[in-house]
Amino acid sequence: MIKKILKWFGIVVGIIIVLIIVAGVVLMLIIDEKMIASQMENFLNRHVTIQRISIGVFAVASGIEVRDVRISNYKTKKELTLLKDKPVTEKDLFVGLKAFNFKIKIIKLFSGQVVLDELVLYEPVINVVKNKNGAYNFDDLIKPGAAEKKEEKKETPKTGPSKPFTADDLPIEISVGKIGLEKGRMKYVDESLGQTFQVYNLTTLIHSIKIDPKDLMKKDSVGLAVEMGVKTIGELKTGSVKSFDIGFDIKGTAIPFDKKTRIANPEIDLKMGLPYGSLTGLQIFEKLKEVEQLAKYTGKLEFLKKEIKWKNAYVNVWYKNNLVKLKEGKIPTDDYELTYAGQTNLSTKAVDMDMDMLLADKHEKPIRSGIEKNVKKAIPAKAAKYVKSEKVTDIAMKSLMNKDGKIQLTFKVTGKLNDPKTKLVSPKLSSISDVIKDSSADIKDAVKEQAKEKVKEEVKEAKEEAKEKIEKKTDKAKDKAKDKLKKKFKF
Repeated sequence: MIKKILKWFGIVVGIIIVLIIVAGVVLMLIIDEKMIASQMENFLNRHVTIQRISIGVFAVASGIEVRDVRISNYKTKKELTLLKDKPVTEKDLFVGLKAFNFKIKIIKLFSGQVVLDELVLYEPVINVVKNKNGAYNFDDLIKPGAAEKKEEKKETPKTGPSKPFTADDLPIEISVGKIGLEKGRMKYVDESLGQTFQVYNLTTLIHSIKIDPKDLMKKDSVGLAVEMGVKTIGELKTGSVKSFDIGFDIKGTAIPFDKKTRIANPEIDLKMGLPYGSLTGLQIFEKLKEVEQLAKYTGKLEFLKKEIKWKNAYVNVWYKNNLVKLKEGKIPTDDYELTYAGQTNLSTKAVDMDMDMLLADKHEKPIRSGIEKNVKKAIPAKAAKYVKSEKVTDIAMKSLMNKDGKIQLTFKVTGKLNDPKTKLVSPKLSSISDVIKDSSADIKDAVKEQAKEKVKEEVKEAKEEAKEKIEKKTDKAKDKAKDKLKKKFKF
């Protein structure tokens, strides 16, 4: 029996190997760089060049590699004929690709598994342009042809709401090494608004995918990794930010299916690092400098108008059902260290955020100067003799300090992302007038004490003077009495 099993096992393995070799040979004979480029040109209406397609005898098992693919913007048939055997220029480049690797384990399909080792685009370059009429340079790829349009006009039977996709719709277990792209670049130009965005050093991978519809409790996870820089070229004309240049380093996981309902409803948990970045005109910071209570107390915080630059910022991000929760967020800058936590709804744009700002020591002097200016304006002329602005400023500054002697401000941000409302939560600041009154009361008490001491001194001096006068009168009277006695008895 064992011999028969081994025999049939050997036969099956042999057949699989033969099939793989045959498939590889067929691919080698059929697939050619020029043939593939020609087919792509006919399908895309774009000039296409491919440097090399590498397919070995065992390609079905080991994978296929395509090198240096370049695709132009839209071309007419006549233009394609003229461009034959010519390179795609940088100016006319729509999509470029250094390499494309595809590796799947065919043998695993026989055991009810999809095991994909790699499906990765290396060094892709994408140029997207939206012209002044609102058309994109890829519209021709997504607009349906005449036949398709005709089909669209036909009435489709009314069928009720579509059934949500569930884990049960997956026929087999899925295991994937990595899918995505590495070291890419993308440029987006909006000619109607005169705005340009650029994504650079882009690596985005979905990896370590394990999904088994029969065992979601153990196998329902996807690894996520993103590294990239995103920046504006020039200043934005719309939106809640004027310009930015931000680096992202994101690591985390996603749970594709809800384990109870088995419906596809991703839950994402990320650690987002922001190694570097700069922002100008962020609406939340614009609102922070407009907090009336703070402005009347310290004067305008001028440094909030400046461009925000940071290094090594980070935040933990959780997402599900349009709700984004942020925690342990930190943005260190030269002006302050900002920590924050809260949430926002991507559908309604509602925001609820707590922000804590610890100011750098260099801002203590200008803030003190701003307070003293407000104090001098608020001191009544009749009280100027008794109320010293420097003394009041000392008291006002203490209200801004934490236990470590640093200026610390805590804000609550609500409303919507494009129109946030900010409120100073801590410290609880009195008005400058109240600070002056409090300090004036202290000074008045001190004046009273001084007056009491002065009265005591004056009384003491008066008593001493009276005593001296009495003593002098007494001595004088004694001397007079002595003289009278001398004369009477003629001593």
